[in-house]
Amino acid sequence: MGFFQKNVVKTSVVNTSSSLEDKEGFAVKIDGTLTSSTGDYVYGIVSMGRPAGEASEIIVSGECEAEVNASSAISVGSPLTGGANGRLVRATIGSHIIRAIAKEALASGTGKIKVILY
Repeated sequence: MGFFQKNVVKTSVVNTSSSLEDKEGFAVKIDGTLTSSTGDYVYGIVSMGRPAGEASEIIVSGECEAEVNASSAISVGSPLTGGANGRLVRATIGSHIIRAIAKEALASGTGKIKVILY
């Protein structure tokens, strides 16, 4: 199965410092760099990564697959925010900017799940 996308809105970003090749599904900030810590604002999810200095395609809303880190278990409906290494993590309501909702669960570890990005 390919990279899942449904009802998405896309834009592009140019990361001038590092490549987004092979980073499909990872979360980026508005400058095109991967999110780096819990609570980072997620501008979008990489749909088609390109080398540094070239425009990469980013999903800014809709349903897609995203890389997550379930250091705290992710359930269907869990709110998600930016985390280290471009992976979404479970958000704490009232403390983090919620940018996505989990459509699938992941008990632990890292992996790719379906999310609703809004």
